[in-house]
Amino acid sequence: MIPADIAFLLIAGLAFIGFVLDALFSRIRITSVLPLMLLGIALVHFGIVPSDTVAELNLLLPYISALTIAFVLFHVGLGIRFEELVAVLGRAMGFTLAVQVTTGIAIGLLAWQTFHWSLFISMIFGFALSGPSSITVPVLVRVARMRESLRTTLLFECVITDLLQLLVPLIMIQLLVSGNFSSSHIGSVFLLNLLGSLVAGVAAAIFWLWVLDRIGTIARGYYWTLTITMVLATYGASDYVGLSAAITVFVFGLMIGNRRLLTFDPLARAHPATSHRTRAVAAVRSVLRLSPDSVDIEHIQDVQREVTFFASAFFFVYIGLLFQASGLSEDVVLVPLVAAFVMLALRTVWVPLLNPYLDTDSKLRRSQRGLIAFNIPRGLAAAIVATIPLSYGLVIPHFLDAMFLAILFSTVVSTVGIFLLYSAGSSGPVADESAPDSRSDILSPTGLAGTAPPASPTDPVRPPLPRSGPGPNPPTTAPP
Repeated sequence: MIPADIAFLLIAGLAFIGFVLDALFSRIRITSVLPLMLLGIALVHFGIVPSDTVAELNLLLPYISALTIAFVLFHVGLGIRFEELVAVLGRAMGFTLAVQVTTGIAIGLLAWQTFHWSLFISMIFGFALSGPSSITVPVLVRVARMRESLRTTLLFECVITDLLQLLVPLIMIQLLVSGNFSSSHIGSVFLLNLLGSLVAGVAAAIFWLWVLDRIGTIARGYYWTLTITMVLATYGASDYVGLSAAITVFVFGLMIGNRRLLTFDPLARAHPATSHRTRAVAAVRSVLRLSPDSVDIEHIQDVQREVTFFASAFFFVYIGLLFQASGLSEDVVLVPLVAAFVMLALRTVWVPLLNPYLDTDSKLRRSQRGLIAFNIPRGLAAAIVATIPLSYGLVIPHFLDAMFLAILFSTVVSTVGIFLLYSAGSSGPVADESAPDSRSDILSPTGLAGTAPPASPTDPVRPPLPRSGPGPNPPTTAPP
């Protein structure tokens, strides 16, 4: 065990190192994800964190992962505007499913041929690595100036992929253990899980907004503390009843961040609703009667940004601590490395699905294509799936080591790709950001949310999204 004083120093040091790495981002052109993972590996390699402590930390993986999921997905939901999400939902879902299904199958077949696992276990491995991490994606979209439609699409993708990366392997493992492979059983589990999570997230958010509105005077100054308590309760309750805690928390954050849609308007009675959806929303508004300024959503967003920064920094160091480099065979190293390039190749193939959201300028269009293609780092969901077989008593040779190496290699490929894109774009002209029609290179570190270039006819102008990446305001304290 590490003494308490040393543990506190390590935690403080990790947070400060994460801050320094992010503050130097505009100079070193590398996100802090990879350095933090390597730092975790170094702490174990040089004996700063003893092996017995690592074994104890391994037991905490389900709890640390759950906390990180709750904090990050709640923050992502807070930063997305509902009308923008609806506008990109169809195309974003098509892109997400196309990338995830093809990537999962390709990596699964690669593992099947190399490790000689059963095809079922190989597909569990493949689909656990089929999409980008919900922690790293908000970081990557913050390094670029892009349209809100593209930013929202990539954020939506990371939430859905996290859901499927956890849900699909978990269901497959449960089927493997139970032996029940009927299509009706599989379909009902997926459908009930998805719809139930959506309903639970909406219901919890509406209830909580009503509570905050009623105790607004008493709770002023404690909105975040009370709300994050509700986030954790919602996460735990949805997971306990068998729903997807990830999508429930995301929907909860989405509803809280779009609270203004439920604000009561006494003048609305003069303009009767014309559709079933608008009538339903009007009925909810009438029942809730939320006053416009009763809840300080900005306070919740600001504090959540700080907390998510710390949780993200600690998580990637934690992943590095758990990695064991001893006893790795050639195949265990080669498969994850090839898998990282498979992820890159398949994302490149499906990028044209997002052409309507790309810039009309050819140079910016190429940069945006590259950013989408290199958006491949795996993390949270893959790390969780790596430990799930052990909890069911399934010992799969090389499964955990190969999963952690895939997280590491995909992060390396993504980091190098983003670095090269920055280098290629650094010599190009920089637009005047003060001009209404200014367009700067997508790879400018100052190109953040709310400064997107003007939209083309295919992308109507909408109000800018709140910042959606975890971490304090750039450039001084961006998240890892």
